[in-house]
Amino acid sequence: MKFKDSGAFLIKLNNLFNGLIAIPLLLVGFGYLEISNGSWVAVIEPTNAIIISMVIGLGLLVTYISLQFKKETRKLTVFDTLQEKMGAYYALARFYYWSVFALSIIAAALLFMFADLAFAVIYAFMLFWMSVFRPALRSLADLFDLKDEEKTRFMNKDPLA
Repeated sequence: MKFKDSGAFLIKLNNLFNGLIAIPLLLVGFGYLEISNGSWVAVIEPTNAIIISMVIGLGLLVTYISLQFKKETRKLTVFDTLQEKMGAYYALARFYYWSVFALSIIAAALLFMFADLAFAVIYAFMLFWMSVFRPALRSLADLFDLKDEEKTRFMNKDPLA
């Protein structure tokens, strides 16, 4: 994937990031309000052990995916050009965001099925992990290990060669 400048790259990343957060946020917000208001009845009556296991499982899964994303992004310095680094980062970020999106939808579905606010809490935990890895020009410039002139051009959103 080619980007004309760092600004276009960041816009594309942020659109993906924000879009994949918005849908589950609406579902979890609605579910939280319905359940806390007492208007929603659980579809499945689970035991606490099942809920605790699911919440811990989702938490561990999102933590693992987040740490793997961090580990893989550290390897981006092996690419020669900035375009290659941005393309590789975008591919990693897209996989990470879609993975967390899928886990968020699962958490929202479990929130509605079990009517337990623990799934809203795990969703908030997922949002925390996503916010930790939210892209910003400064952090991306450091991650890509850009030097002087290239870093300045990247930070100023100048057209890329």
